Amino acid sequence: MEASYQESYPLVGNPYGVGPASSLSLVESQRHDSGNALAANEEARLIAEVKVQAFMAKEYPRNPKKSMDNILQECLRPSLSDQATYSFERGGAMVSGPSIRLAEVLVRNWGNCVCGREVLERNTSQTPGYSVVHVYAWDLETNIKYSQKFEVKHWRTTKTGGYALKEDRDIYELEANMASRRLRAAILNIIPGDVTQSAVDQCKMVAQSDLSRRMKDPKERVNTVTHTLRLFEKLGVSQQDLEGYLGTVEKDWTADHMLRIRELKNSLDDGVLLLGDVFPRLAGTGRNDTISKEQVQELMKLIADSGRQGEISDELKKMGIAKVADVPASRFDEVMSMVLDFISAGKPENQPNKDGTQPQ
Repeated sequence: MEASYQESYPLVGNPYGVGPASSLSLVESQRHDSGNALAANEEARLIAEVKVQAFMAKEYPRNPKKSMDNILQECLRPSLSDQATYSFERGGAMVSGPSIRLAEVLVRNWGNCVCGREVLERNTSQTPGYSVVHVYAWDLETNIKYSQKFEVKHWRTTKTGGYALKEDRDIYELEANMASRRLRAAILNIIPGDVTQSAVDQCKMVAQSDLSRRMKDPKERVNTVTHTLRLFEKLGVSQQDLEGYLGTVEKDWTADHMLRIRELKNSLDDGVLLLGDVFPRLAGTGRNDTISKEQVQELMKLIADSGRQGEISDELKKMGIAKVADVPASRFDEVMSMVLDFISAGKPENQPNKDGTQPQ
């Protein structure tokens, strides 16, 4: 397994795992002798590491009160509370819980726990390919362990059907996104429920207090609302979409409304909710989907021919888009319309033609 496939969590291999049987010729067996020796050494190292971790957990057990105090102290940070919880409406009821960011805080401060994810197999010989991913969380004190293996298809669904992923970066991001929700579930299975609930309540209180303060100040309110709208614009969600979701126009939004929007964004980021579940017009558009290479080339050619590259670039930035390759798939028509508007308006005065000659 390549190191780049691993998260920053401490990983513990399965010392009792047995690889699949294979029929190797004598020559092939000799060729793989060195590899088998390295594998055996790595397995021995992992076994020793597990034994040391288990021994240290028994020798230095956690102090539940201190661990709880540390967790609640971290939950006082607004930067954490902003991302700590998710919630959304489904079937007339509100679904809520801790995000992966809060789960990481819980497992780190509870102590004597290890968790992580690893790619067991990545098959790119077929189209679309697939990966087999393993996530786990292990309380070394109580020896309670939760793990799950699942398959990730190298495919991204879009409004026009979808396409297979080929680039390593795209595949890695898909694996990470699909593992995130399952890793959170694994962590929450080994952390006591009352500890989790106390952390969620603390984060909600901090987030609500911070938003109430901001929304009371006119200048802070404008900044907060504008920043939030830009985050959703990158996903193709308009202000009108959010007003429909909340059932009220922007000028009437309160701290409670902003908290609901923020927790909706966390739901999308954590993968517990799809855009199409809330905004049907965006169904089939993944939260990280960008336009295809062909669409990028089409826009780049139009922009170059327009002679107004600087102005179009500025307009893209106003839309919350850094460059053409970052245009969300759901906003392609919007960006195309903007570029065509610049073209129809003509080149700016004194702008030379593409061949270097001056316009008549």
